[in-house]
Amino acid sequence: MKAFGINQYGASNVLEAFDIAVPKIGPNEILVKTRVFAINPFDVAIRNGDFKNYLTLFFPTILGTDGVGEVIKVGKNVKYFNVGDLVIAHAGTGTYAEYFKVNQNNAGLFPPALDIKQAAALPLAGITAYNTLVHASHIKMGQVLVVLGAAGGVGSMITQVAKVLGAYVIGVDLAKAGETVRALGADEFIAYDKEHSPLLENIADVVIDATNESQTAINTAVALAKQNGMILSLNPQSVAIKNNKNLEILPVKPNYRHPDTDAFAALFLMIRNQQIKIKINKVEPFTLNGIREGQDLVSQGDIDGKIIVSI
Repeated sequence: MKAFGINQYGASNVLEAFDIAVPKIGPNEILVKTRVFAINPFDVAIRNGDFKNYLTLFFPTILGTDGVGEVIKVGKNVKYFNVGDLVIAHAGTGTYAEYFKVNQNNAGLFPPALDIKQAAALPLAGITAYNTLVHASHIKMGQVLVVLGAAGGVGSMITQVAKVLGAYVIGVDLAKAGETVRALGADEFIAYDKEHSPLLENIADVVIDATNESQTAINTAVALAKQNGMILSLNPQSVAIKNNKNLEILPVKPNYRHPDTDAFAALFLMIRNQQIKIKINKVEPFTLNGIREGQDLVSQGDIDGKIIVSI
């Protein structure tokens, strides 16, 4: 089968096309024929080697965490899916391919209320948002939540899901993203590239850093957090910082105790109730040039909407 990935770390020019065998599935896995998949900042970070101190890769590595497609084979222990089902999957790796495999706990039946390209954009961002808010921060109705990078792929999903859960959400991003962040439902917007008042400090029960920054974002988060507040960072390279607020500063890491099926069920309900929206920026072809161009667009960091690849 045709697939795209890397044999070394580097810029988008290290991406290669591979001709490899269709994956073999285990007893708890399903084999999916890919229709569409998303290009995420996580994919670019893996390609760049940003996580090489945290994740061990074996080259060549086929990239891609999210995908939508048709089930063509099921393992003997699979209970939730049948051949012919259209599924949305958080495979973790390998979706830049004509076929990918995924554990049944990391997939969901395709929600009829969602366009297939929007569905491909949901898994990583949606599941990260749900788990960060529900299982990591335990956000409560009425609490003040500040989202750094509120217009980004994960940040925009956190903003929307937090509003559904009843939080008072303050989005922080570039000034030019203000309209986008407010359209997501944020109660307030702060432009971090503009001077802001010291009165805005000490306002948040919880701060979530959904940026690609490290020290700068953490400094901002500490200033915005209340005494005894919580800071959650989606950036594994974030730097711990001394403070006098008795803050709980935690990295957000994958927690496999919580199956993706739970997050999918909650997210699909929010979609059906029109409480969250997913914006697509561009659809790229399933070619080496398409993958490279898509990753370059994602690398820019200021695109409005997701980059999708259609097979």
